[in-house]
Amino acid sequence: MYDYIIEEGSDPLFLFETDGGLTYYVAFRKMGTESYPLDNLYSLDFNEIDNKKGRNDAKISSTILTIITDFLDENNHIVLHYICDSLDLKHPFRRRLFSRWFSLKNPPNWIKYDISLEGSEDYTLTFLYDTTIYNSDLIEPEIILTIDSIQQEKQ
Repeated sequence: MYDYIIEEGSDPLFLFETDGGLTYYVAFRKMGTESYPLDNLYSLDFNEIDNKKGRNDAKISSTILTIITDFLDENNHIVLHYICDSLDLKHPFRRRLFSRWFSLKNPPNWIKYDISLEGSEDYTLTFLYDTTIYNSDLIEPEIILTIDSIQQEKQ
């Protein structure tokens, strides 16, 4: 695993540099709506800062996963949101990678809830939340309602 630095602020940003000289970021952005339970919704984003490609490096995955799980441990009240999109046609790879990371770490009391947008296999939305705080029977329908209302606003 690589050492990383944290840039504190309203949206925490984590940075680390690889042995190959690449710089990666992991960002958590507050996206919350005004209503419970999505008032503590955060979006997760990570990538190499300059979109450069390096050699295969297992410490990159390890570092990103550690940052995510440490953030969840310290902020168990949040609902974490991750989008696998098709902009670079790598969304199936990202979806499998994120699912593998989650199963490897298997954080206690956390649920991974995946949604594919209706009429589109190009996007998978993943939500992580702590079941000791959020009831699945309440939060999952709220997530679907929120997504539906966002899609209707776009039409």
